[in-house]
Amino acid sequence: MRHSSEQLIQSLSYISIQRVVDRLEQTYQKSFHSISLFHDRITTSHRTFPLENVFDVSYRPFSGQTGLFYLHTHEGVFTFEIVDEPEIFIQHFKNIQHK
Repeated sequence: MRHSSEQLIQSLSYISIQRVVDRLEQTYQKSFHSISLFHDRITTSHRTFPLENVFDVSYRPFSGQTGLFYLHTHEGVFTFEIVDEPEIFIQHFKNIQHK
C-alpha cells in the first residue's frame, strides 16, 4: 500500500514558453506541464516545494483565456501561466494547510 503522501490530490496544467534563437530566426516554443499537489509537497516540472515552505497560492485571471497562478514560498513568489480555473486546486491546498 502506498503512503498517503505519495497520492496525488490535485493537478493543474501550466504553460511554459521558451525563446529559441538560431542563426536565422527567433521562435517561441510553447509546452504544457503540471503543478501537482500532494499531502506534503507541490511539484512542478522543475522544482519540488515542501508544503511547510509554501505560504499561500493565489490566482489572477487575464481578460483573455489565461491567468497567472502564484505560488508563495519562503524562496519568493513563483508565477505560472495557466488556462484552467484553479479554484479546486486552491481549495485543496487551503484544506491541507489548515490541518
